[in-house]
Amino acid sequence: MLRRMVLSLGLLVGLGLGAQSADRPAPPPTASEKELQAPLTLEDGKPTLGQAPEAPPSGLRAFGSLVLVLGLAGAGLWALKKYGRGRIPGGGGRKLHVEETLALGDRRFVSILEVEGERFLLALTPQGIQLISRLDPGDQGGAGTFDEALSRQVDLGRPVPVKEMEALLKQGGGGQ
Repeated sequence: MLRRMVLSLGLLVGLGLGAQSADRPAPPPTASEKELQAPLTLEDGKPTLGQAPEAPPSGLRAFGSLVLVLGLAGAGLWALKKYGRGRIPGGGGRKLHVEETLALGDRRFVSILEVEGERFLLALTPQGIQLISRLDPGDQGGAGTFDEALSRQVDLGRPVPVKEMEALLKQGGGGQ
């Protein structure tokens, strides 16, 4: 609250001083300032900065510059879309692809990662990344592939003791 009040007061004082100085006429230049403002004549006959007439700002010139900059930006985006980042030097390729990610809550995720045709199921936690299993190439797409993979690992029709489930999880995650 105090910072806002100080900032507001500073802005008001600054605006007030700016408005006050704009109302006041500038003091007349001294003799040395007049001498410094006088155009400098060189022996080679070329005009100096003070002698050359400056062209007034042109709206057409500003519009042309805007069109040029937007055209260059559009051409760059078109080239990036057409040739892709993989073909630009240093852009890398598309060898690594995250197919799907599922948030489990509390900064924990499960992701399917594809690397050069091979697919992996990964667990991502704040402590690290763990490989759950390597997926078969035939598991892509199709409804119920997760259910099928789960039923291959665990028979859901019978109760599983906790020790056996922990052993299955350790075998699937750390063993591969």
